[in-house]
Amino acid sequence: MARIYPLFSSSKGNSFFFGTPAEGILIDCGVSCKRLCDALAANGIPVSAVKGIFITHTHSDHISGLKNFLKKTNAPIFAQKRNIDILLYKGEICSDRVYPVDDGGTDGVRAVTVGGCTVEYFPTPHDTEASCGYRVKFSDGKTAALCTDLGCVTETVWEGIRGAELVVIESNYDAEMLRSGRYPFELKKRITSDRGHLSNLDCGRTMKRLAESGTRSFVLAHISPENNTPALAVKAAADAMAPLVNMRDYLLYTAPMEGGGAIAF
Repeated sequence: MARIYPLFSSSKGNSFFFGTPAEGILIDCGVSCKRLCDALAANGIPVSAVKGIFITHTHSDHISGLKNFLKKTNAPIFAQKRNIDILLYKGEICSDRVYPVDDGGTDGVRAVTVGGCTVEYFPTPHDTEASCGYRVKFSDGKTAALCTDLGCVTETVWEGIRGAELVVIESNYDAEMLRSGRYPFELKKRITSDRGHLSNLDCGRTMKRLAESGTRSFVLAHISPENNTPALAVKAAADAMAPLVNMRDYLLYTAPMEGGGAIAF
């Protein structure tokens, strides 16, 4: 059965495991090696089950534990070419273990099969030199997509997530909380830009489109602890999905900041 594990999800650190306790892939390593290993162990997943590590982008909340985690595993690292260059320059990775996800196929997409998963990337608009989401096909034929850290849903992003049975999607901020909050104006402007983060409202609108294309399971992720709450994110999603009803027409989960367990679909 296809499963995802939202181990960590917020501006303080991000890491998701896709697969089973026998094998799978890790997307991002944004917390310390110890915390990541402890989270895997809490879900009955040995480090040896991580057969590949996929990086979305090089902000610290997505790579801060990568260098030390690589000392625990021989798993290969997959990322966009530009992000590989950045990681090599910073000394976070070794050149003999990296593979670009954007170097093949007539459409610019190379499918990578590792850990019982076939993975494709899709570029996302974010305030970094390169950023992407991932679409994962499991051995049972089911498909999940991870789509966080993006300011808007482009047509390329939409094609990457459309039709997946489960989508992990960013619901970063509540517009009113951000507007009235303590962040400086320039940071608020960055967050709300087309290269920032998705609001609860934009997330809900995208979920409705996804439901119409066949998606039945949703995981709200990267919920800001400063500018949002899980309750506000869930309410915005439920309002946008009406007249569809959670637990009847679709399944809605929230990725906790830390300590997420298995979600089967």
